[in-house]
Amino acid sequence: MKWLELTSVDLERAREETQGVAMIPAGSLERHGPHLPLGTDTLSVQAVADRVEQLEAVVVLPVLPYTHVPPCVFHPGAIHIKQKILLDFVTNICDEVYRNGFEKIAILHGHGGNVPLQQAILPHMLEERKPYALYSIGLGGDPELRKRIMESPFDGHAGEGETSSILHLRPDLVKMERIQGVRFDPAEELDVAPATTAVDWICRWNEMAVGEPDKATAEKGRLMLESRAQQVAETLRKIKRDTALLERMRQRRAMRF
Repeated sequence: MKWLELTSVDLERAREETQGVAMIPAGSLERHGPHLPLGTDTLSVQAVADRVEQLEAVVVLPVLPYTHVPPCVFHPGAIHIKQKILLDFVTNICDEVYRNGFEKIAILHGHGGNVPLQQAILPHMLEERKPYALYSIGLGGDPELRKRIMESPFDGHAGEGETSSILHLRPDLVKMERIQGVRFDPAEELDVAPATTAVDWICRWNEMAVGEPDKATAEKGRLMLESRAQQVAETLRKIKRDTALLERMRQRRAMRF
Protein backbone atom coordinates (compact mmCIF):
# COMPACT_ATOMS: atom_id res chain seq x y z
CA MET A 1 0.00 0.00 0.00
CA LYS A 2 1.33 3.38 -1.01
CA TRP A 3 0.77 6.29 1.38
CA LEU A 4 0.57 8.56 -1.67
CA GLU A 5 -2.39 6.67 -3.11
CA LEU A 6 -4.47 6.01 0.03
CA THR A 7 -7.42 8.12 1.10
CA SER A 8 -7.53 9.41 4.65
CA VAL A 9 -10.14 6.78 5.50
CA ASP A 10 -8.12 4.00 3.87
CA LEU A 11 -5.00 4.94 5.82
CA GLU A 12 -6.71 3.95 9.06
CA ARG A 13 -7.59 0.56 7.60
CA ALA A 14 -4.05 0.17 6.26
CA ARG A 15 -2.65 0.82 9.72
CA GLU A 16 -4.56 -2.19 11.03
CA GLU A 17 -3.68 -4.44 8.10
CA THR A 18 0.04 -3.67 8.39
CA GLN A 19 0.12 -3.95 12.20
CA GLY A 20 1.25 -0.34 12.33
CA VAL A 21 4.35 -0.77 10.16
CA ALA A 22 5.39 1.86 7.60
CA MET A 23 8.46 2.00 5.37
CA ILE A 24 10.40 4.96 3.96
CA PRO A 25 12.59 4.16 0.93
CA ALA A 26 15.69 6.38 0.69
CA GLY A 27 17.78 6.74 -2.46
CA SER A 28 20.10 9.47 -3.75
CA LEU A 29 20.92 11.73 -6.67
CA GLU A 30 24.56 11.32 -7.68
CA ARG A 31 26.84 10.24 -10.50
CA HIS A 32 26.86 6.52 -11.27
CA GLY A 33 29.72 6.24 -13.71
CA PRO A 34 29.41 7.63 -17.25
CA HIS A 35 26.58 5.25 -18.12
CA LEU A 36 23.87 5.16 -15.42
CA PRO A 37 21.30 7.81 -14.45
CA LEU A 38 21.82 10.09 -11.47
CA GLY A 39 18.76 8.55 -9.84
CA THR A 40 20.03 4.96 -9.97
CA ASP A 41 19.74 4.42 -6.20
CA THR A 42 16.31 6.04 -6.10
CA LEU A 43 14.98 3.97 -9.01
CA SER A 44 16.36 0.77 -7.49
CA VAL A 45 15.04 1.27 -3.97
CA GLN A 46 11.62 2.31 -5.29
CA ALA A 47 11.42 -0.87 -7.37
CA VAL A 48 12.34 -3.02 -4.38
CA ALA A 49 9.75 -1.25 -2.21
CA ASP A 50 7.09 -1.77 -4.89
CA ARG A 51 7.82 -5.49 -4.97
CA VAL A 52 7.98 -5.75 -1.17
CA GLU A 53 4.47 -4.40 -0.75
CA GLN A 54 3.26 -7.26 -2.96
CA LEU A 55 4.90 -9.76 -0.61
CA GLU A 56 4.14 -8.28 2.82
CA ALA A 57 1.56 -5.79 4.08
CA VAL A 58 3.31 -2.46 4.67
CA VAL A 59 2.50 1.18 4.00
CA VAL A 60 5.23 2.63 1.78
CA LEU A 61 5.87 6.35 1.88
CA PRO A 62 7.12 8.28 -1.17
CA VAL A 63 10.79 7.62 -1.84
CA LEU A 64 13.28 10.13 -0.42
CA PRO A 65 15.68 11.04 -3.27
CA TYR A 66 17.67 13.76 -1.49
CA THR A 67 20.17 12.31 0.97
CA HIS A 68 23.81 12.32 2.10
CA VAL A 69 26.28 12.32 -0.83
CA PRO A 70 29.29 14.46 0.23
CA PRO A 71 31.99 12.80 -1.93
CA CYS A 72 29.79 13.06 -5.01
CA VAL A 73 29.76 16.85 -5.24
CA PHE A 74 32.91 16.74 -7.39
CA HIS A 75 30.74 15.64 -10.34
CA PRO A 76 27.67 17.32 -11.88
CA GLY A 77 24.23 16.15 -10.78
CA ALA A 78 24.68 15.40 -7.10
CA ILE A 79 22.15 16.86 -4.66
CA HIS A 80 23.76 16.71 -1.23
CA ILE A 81 21.82 17.37 1.97
CA LYS A 82 23.87 18.31 5.01
CA GLN A 83 23.75 15.64 7.69
CA LYS A 84 22.11 17.80 10.38
CA ILE A 85 19.40 19.00 7.98
CA LEU A 86 18.79 15.46 6.75
CA LEU A 87 18.67 14.11 10.30
CA ASP A 88 16.11 16.72 11.34
CA PHE A 89 14.07 16.20 8.18
CA VAL A 90 13.90 12.40 8.43
CA THR A 91 13.14 12.65 12.15
CA ASN A 92 10.29 15.04 11.34
CA ILE A 93 8.91 12.59 8.78
CA CYS A 94 9.08 9.74 11.30
CA ASP A 95 7.33 11.89 13.92
CA GLU A 96 4.51 12.53 11.45
CA VAL A 97 4.23 8.88 10.49
CA TYR A 98 3.90 8.04 14.19
CA ARG A 99 1.31 10.81 14.67
CA ASN A 100 -0.74 8.98 12.06
CA GLY A 101 -0.71 5.83 14.16
CA PHE A 102 2.32 3.83 12.99
CA GLU A 103 4.48 2.66 15.90
CA LYS A 104 7.07 0.85 13.79
CA ILE A 105 8.92 2.62 11.00
CA ALA A 106 11.56 1.13 8.70
CA ILE A 107 13.93 3.13 6.53
CA LEU A 108 14.91 1.15 3.42
CA HIS A 109 18.32 2.36 2.24
CA GLY A 110 19.11 2.16 -1.46
CA HIS A 111 22.26 4.28 -1.16
CA GLY A 112 25.43 3.10 0.57
CA GLY A 113 26.31 6.67 1.48
CA ASN A 114 23.32 6.74 3.82
CA VAL A 115 25.37 4.80 6.38
CA PRO A 116 26.18 8.07 8.24
CA LEU A 117 22.44 8.80 8.42
CA GLN A 118 21.80 5.31 9.78
CA GLN A 119 24.58 5.65 12.34
CA ALA A 120 23.25 9.03 13.46
CA ILE A 121 19.49 8.59 13.44
CA LEU A 122 19.12 5.33 15.38
CA PRO A 123 20.84 6.57 18.58
CA HIS A 124 19.26 9.99 18.00
CA MET A 125 15.80 8.45 18.38
CA LEU A 126 16.86 6.91 21.68
CA GLU A 127 18.32 10.19 22.92
CA GLU A 128 15.14 12.03 21.93
CA ARG A 129 13.01 9.43 23.75
CA LYS A 130 10.75 8.83 20.78
CA PRO A 131 7.61 6.79 21.45
CA TYR A 132 8.04 4.70 18.31
CA ALA A 133 10.50 2.09 17.01
CA LEU A 134 12.79 2.89 14.08
CA TYR A 135 14.52 0.18 12.05
CA SER A 136 17.14 0.53 9.32
CA ILE A 137 17.18 -1.94 6.41
CA GLY A 138 19.74 -2.22 3.63
CA LEU A 139 18.89 -3.63 0.20
CA GLY A 140 21.13 -6.63 0.78
CA GLY A 141 19.86 -9.69 -1.03
CA ASP A 142 21.24 -13.21 -1.18
CA PRO A 143 25.07 -13.13 -1.27
CA GLU A 144 25.14 -16.65 -2.70
CA LEU A 145 23.02 -15.47 -5.63
CA ARG A 146 25.47 -12.65 -6.33
CA LYS A 147 28.39 -15.09 -6.27
CA ARG A 148 26.57 -17.33 -8.70
CA ILE A 149 25.53 -14.75 -11.30
CA MET A 150 28.24 -12.08 -11.15
CA GLU A 151 31.11 -12.37 -13.63
CA SER A 152 33.26 -9.42 -12.53
CA PRO A 153 36.20 -10.18 -10.21
CA PHE A 154 35.00 -7.30 -8.04
CA ASP A 155 31.83 -5.24 -8.05
CA GLY A 156 30.55 -2.06 -6.48
CA HIS A 157 29.16 1.37 -7.26
CA ALA A 158 27.77 1.56 -10.82
CA GLY A 159 29.35 -1.81 -11.49
CA GLU A 160 27.90 -5.03 -12.84
CA GLY A 161 25.25 -5.27 -10.13
CA GLU A 162 23.82 -1.76 -10.26
CA THR A 163 24.04 -1.68 -14.04
CA SER A 164 22.09 -4.94 -14.18
CA SER A 165 19.43 -3.44 -11.91
CA ILE A 166 18.85 -0.45 -14.18
CA LEU A 167 19.01 -2.59 -17.33
CA HIS A 168 16.09 -4.50 -15.83
CA LEU A 169 14.14 -1.46 -14.61
CA ARG A 170 14.92 1.25 -17.17
CA PRO A 171 17.07 -0.01 -20.05
CA ASP A 172 16.32 3.19 -21.93
CA LEU A 173 18.44 5.12 -19.41
CA VAL A 174 21.59 2.97 -19.64
CA LYS A 175 24.43 4.07 -21.96
CA MET A 176 26.13 0.71 -22.46
CA GLU A 177 28.13 1.98 -25.43
CA ARG A 178 30.16 4.14 -23.03
CA ILE A 179 31.51 1.20 -21.04
CA GLN A 180 32.14 -1.55 -23.59
CA GLY A 181 35.44 -3.21 -22.74
CA VAL A 182 36.04 -0.79 -19.87
CA ARG A 183 37.19 -1.94 -16.44
CA PHE A 184 37.17 0.57 -13.59
CA ASP A 185 40.12 -0.07 -11.27
CA PRO A 186 41.01 1.83 -8.08
CA ALA A 187 43.40 4.76 -8.35
CA GLU A 188 46.24 5.51 -5.96
CA GLU A 189 45.61 9.25 -5.78
CA LEU A 190 45.51 9.34 -1.98
CA ASP A 191 48.12 7.43 0.04
CA VAL A 192 47.74 8.25 3.73
CA ALA A 193 46.62 4.89 5.20
CA PRO A 194 45.90 4.01 7.94
CA ALA A 195 44.66 7.60 8.24
CA THR A 196 41.28 8.29 6.67
CA THR A 197 39.80 11.40 5.06
CA ALA A 198 36.49 12.66 3.73
CA VAL A 199 37.59 12.00 0.14
CA ASP A 200 39.05 8.47 0.40
CA TRP A 201 36.39 6.89 -1.78
CA ILE A 202 36.21 9.51 -4.50
CA CYS A 203 40.01 9.52 -4.79
CA ARG A 204 40.02 5.76 -5.36
CA TRP A 205 37.02 5.75 -7.68
CA ASN A 206 36.91 9.15 -9.38
CA GLU A 207 34.67 7.87 -12.20
CA MET A 208 32.28 6.67 -9.48
CA ALA A 209 32.15 3.26 -11.13
CA VAL A 210 33.69 -0.01 -9.97
CA GLY A 211 34.70 -3.15 -11.84
CA GLU A 212 33.28 -4.30 -15.17
CA PRO A 213 29.76 -2.98 -15.68
CA ASP A 214 29.70 -4.19 -19.29
CA LYS A 215 29.08 -7.70 -17.92
CA ALA A 216 25.65 -6.57 -16.69
CA THR A 217 22.39 -8.08 -17.97
CA ALA A 218 18.74 -7.32 -17.34
CA GLU A 219 18.18 -10.89 -16.14
CA LYS A 220 20.78 -10.47 -13.40
CA GLY A 221 18.96 -7.31 -12.38
CA ARG A 222 15.64 -9.14 -12.22
CA LEU A 223 17.08 -11.89 -10.05
CA MET A 224 18.68 -9.40 -7.66
CA LEU A 225 15.47 -7.38 -7.37
CA GLU A 226 13.49 -10.45 -6.39
CA SER A 227 16.16 -11.59 -3.92
CA ARG A 228 16.29 -8.17 -2.27
CA ALA A 229 12.52 -7.88 -2.06
CA GLN A 230 12.19 -11.33 -0.50
CA GLN A 231 14.80 -10.46 2.13
CA VAL A 232 13.20 -7.11 2.97
CA ALA A 233 9.76 -8.72 3.22
CA GLU A 234 11.12 -11.31 5.65
CA THR A 235 12.77 -8.53 7.67
CA LEU A 236 9.43 -6.73 7.90
CA ARG A 237 7.85 -9.92 9.26
CA LYS A 238 10.51 -10.00 11.97
CA ILE A 239 9.84 -6.33 12.73
CA LYS A 240 6.14 -7.06 13.16
CA ARG A 241 6.96 -9.80 15.65
CA ASP A 242 9.49 -7.69 17.54
CA THR A 243 8.53 -6.29 20.94
CA ALA A 244 11.98 -5.59 22.38
CA LEU A 245 12.71 -2.27 20.66
CA LEU A 246 9.39 -0.63 21.53
CA GLU A 247 9.76 -1.79 25.11
CA ARG A 248 13.25 -0.28 25.31
CA MET A 249 11.96 2.99 23.85
CA ARG A 250 9.23 3.07 26.50
CA GLN A 251 11.77 2.40 29.23
CA ARG A 252 13.89 5.27 27.94
CA ARG A 253 10.92 7.65 27.94
CA ALA A 254 10.21 6.75 31.56
CA MET A 255 13.72 7.67 32.71
CA ARG A 256 14.16 11.02 34.43
CA PHE A 257 17.44 11.78 32.70
